[in-house]
Formats: sequence, structure tokens, C-alpha cells
Amino acid sequence: MSQSSSHESIQDAQTQIIHNFRAFNDWVDRYAYLVDMGKKIIRDGNHLKSDQYKITGCQSNVWLCTEVTDNKLYFSGTSDSTIVAGLMALLFRVYSGHTADEIQRASPDFITQTGLLHNLTSQRSTGLARMIEQIYLSAHQSYQQQALSK
Repeated sequence: MSQSSSHESIQDAQTQIIHNFRAFNDWVDRYAYLVDMGKKIIRDGNHLKSDQYKITGCQSNVWLCTEVTDNKLYFSGTSDSTIVAGLMALLFRVYSGHTADEIQRASPDFITQTGLLHNLTSQRSTGLARMIEQIYLSAHQSYQQQALSK
């Protein structure tokens, strides 16, 4: 599973991502940053390439896995695109290691505040939206399962 970010809040993770993006002067460097993060996701996620984890509606192939441990959700995945995998790394940093309730209450503000929303192709924006939808769906399902078990 992706590294746990439970030591920092979702908002703190988003703030750090925004800070990291602002440290770069242009989008060439920001894309290189995403590619570097994506390479690790791709290298570590080959075992997840199965229909069970595949997200449909993305131009690139994307696989996203959710595991729940101690009522916290942990995300891992991979893609055949390093930029998309880099976007996954950002999402995992923000959401992995948090409860379903924390995830459902958090808005992915970093996407607009970093400029990602306006600097991704429409296909990559659609893929990013599908990954976020899957994370929120997983959180919703986990929240419902926890409520039923009480």
C-alpha cells in the first residue's frame, strides 16, 4: 500500500503539495516532478494490473486498489502513464492513511491551487476526476460498512 500520511492531516498534505508546486518556476519542471513521482508508482504497482482494480473512463490504463486497516483507507495503484501515476502519487499522499469520514469531508483543493486543473489535457483531467471519484466511492463504501457493523 501507499505510504501512510496519517501523521499529517489531509489539509496539511494539500498545503505541502501546493508549496512543492510553487517551488517550480514553470510547468515543464512541474511535469518533471510528476513524472519522477510516477516512476516509483509504476515500479511498485505492477502486481495491481488486474481487472479487479482497473478504472474505466481513463485514456491511460489506471489501476487503483483500496485496503482498509483499522478503519483507515490505504490506496495504491499504477498506470501506464508516468504523469498519471504522478497524479496518483499526489492523491495517495493526500488521502492514504485517513478514515472514510476524513476523506469524505475533504475537498481536493490542491488540484485548483496548484494549477493542475488548468494545465492538464482534457483526457488527463478526466482521468484525474475518475481517480478522485474512485477514492471517494471507496471512502463512502467503507463508511457504510462501518455503520452497518456498529
